[in-house]
Amino acid sequence: MGVKKYIVFGALVLIAMGIAVYSYTGAYYAMSIAGVTVRLPVAVWVMLPAFVLYLLTVLHLMFYGTLQYAKLRAIKKDSEKFVENAKRALLGKQLSGEGYKSEAFKLPGAILPLLNIDPKRSMHHRVYDDGIQDILEAKQRIKEGEVIDLSKFNLLPDNALVLQNAENALKKDKKYAETILKKCDDKTLCQKAHLALAEYASLDEIKKYEVEPTKELFYKLIDRINDKKNPIELSEEDMIDFIRKLDFKKEDFITLAKKLKGKIGPDRLIMLFERLAHEFPHEAGDGYLYLLFEHQMVEVAREFLENSSEEEYPVFKYLLFLKDSGKNFDTDLFFK
Repeated sequence: MGVKKYIVFGALVLIAMGIAVYSYTGAYYAMSIAGVTVRLPVAVWVMLPAFVLYLLTVLHLMFYGTLQYAKLRAIKKDSEKFVENAKRALLGKQLSGEGYKSEAFKLPGAILPLLNIDPKRSMHHRVYDDGIQDILEAKQRIKEGEVIDLSKFNLLPDNALVLQNAENALKKDKKYAETILKKCDDKTLCQKAHLALAEYASLDEIKKYEVEPTKELFYKLIDRINDKKNPIELSEEDMIDFIRKLDFKKEDFITLAKKLKGKIGPDRLIMLFERLAHEFPHEAGDGYLYLLFEHQMVEVAREFLENSSEEEYPVFKYLLFLKDSGKNFDTDLFFK
């Protein structure tokens, strides 16, 4: 029974009791209390203990009713907070630092940041909250490569969903790279956009954006030299400038030499690698020797090797031995 009903019906019972007793006898009874004589109708004296019990019962019910109301209110607030934190967890946002007041949500609230909800579930099962369902569907669509509007989620630029969405847009349209590079804070995404830009833009446009270059980007530019559909001009200075910014190893110089063989003339290529061999003596020498053997410039290679230490260029010294022995071979067989 609710407190309100108890108060109403309890009061009616007390009134009925008083009327019944008073109708039976209207006499008065006097009692001395602390030296004071109190004279009241018998009906009142009969009702007094019942009224005290009634009053204490009402106070008891109100006290525990208030506690129950506070618990239910805490659960309601925690439920709302849990739903909001679930949305933030799905979006990769920072969760609210405030704890949960109700015992029912303390453990789920602590586990929530560790959950990895599979977005595929949203394809077959809808959750009760439309906000969470929208997030699940958005995550799934982005995972499948779609480009969607994320503005309603109010995400930061470095959020994983924002970055993946931008990458999806880049895959669909290479020219979206310019949009990304205008305001890009994520290094990986910037480099991917820069790489996409390198497929069609001029060297000046590529250099305009201050993005740390990669070997992949450099090789992409090399591949475009003399390309029929989308050619690009790269001077020796341009190539050396890129190499200075990249951590080129011996094998990288050989790879570069192989890529440039069919792109620029032999004389220009040999001169470029001769310069590289002087600027990067411990790394570019292999690429230079590779080209010398490729173009049958054995005497130049011999002179270069004679000026090296005994432990340097063992493969090329072996190739020189084969040449001196009258053997013919394909240099690429030794550098795959």
